[in-house]
Amino acid sequence: MSDSDGNDSFCSAFEAIPVNIRFPLSHDELESLDKKLTRIVYIQQTDASYHRALNDIKDQPSISLMIEPSFYGRHQATSVLAVATANETYIMDIKALGSIFPEMAKILEADQPRKIVHYSHRVSDHFRYKHGIVLAGVCDSFVALCVARQEKSPCSLPEAISLVFGLPVQDLLCEEVIGASESRRNFTARPLTQSQLRYLARMVQLQHRMHDRLIFNSICAQVQRMSMEFSRNFLGLQSSDVALNMGPGSRFGFHLIDSCYKLTAEGTTLPTPEEIDHHELEQRKGRK
Repeated sequence: MSDSDGNDSFCSAFEAIPVNIRFPLSHDELESLDKKLTRIVYIQQTDASYHRALNDIKDQPSISLMIEPSFYGRHQATSVLAVATANETYIMDIKALGSIFPEMAKILEADQPRKIVHYSHRVSDHFRYKHGIVLAGVCDSFVALCVARQEKSPCSLPEAISLVFGLPVQDLLCEEVIGASESRRNFTARPLTQSQLRYLARMVQLQHRMHDRLIFNSICAQVQRMSMEFSRNFLGLQSSDVALNMGPGSRFGFHLIDSCYKLTAEGTTLPTPEEIDHHELEQRKGRK
């Protein structure tokens, strides 16, 4: 596949996405992202920065995770672990640290914070077989994308971010990720460049925002609509009527809530690991 073929294929896929799952980032969101990319915390040893990062991570309701390389799961050693919290981005150089230590492993195996990842089958396989860590509290942004699109074709993290936010995929990548050097593409060469660190931070921050946007603006849109209608129940009523309908056992307005609501009766069948692998291999060929 040539570069032009890959780009044409990508553009066609973009045009096929339903309008209701495109959520462009606001000016304030883009500014916030730019600020976060200027204060990446790069961790190579278990110093004060490492312990501050652990305290911040475990206090979050949810975090965004990615590892590199992750393409072959258990068959490649961990080089980098990227973690995004609400305000910070931590790039842990596992190659320099030598291991994922018990304090971090405990966080990864806990139900809280929730772990937002993309292609969780690969990430979980990697953690289990390279580190003996059973990843818990998983929220997969790829699964959310499949449900929101009602379509099950493979979609890498940069592609998904591009599709949901309407950002050119070329602007999300860095030279090393699309370059000829395999050790640079896999983040195994050292030292890591600033553009590699910014790429990891950009991906892990936008992954978190994409997952939330898909859940709350697409998948839960009907629930939000019902919530808004329910919240307006008492508008326009006389005070006496409101008082009568605010008793502890009142069911006033409950008719607006569809407790049997489902996004789809048929459900969404996810791509097989083989389909995902084939898709990513083709994308890699197209970027060489």
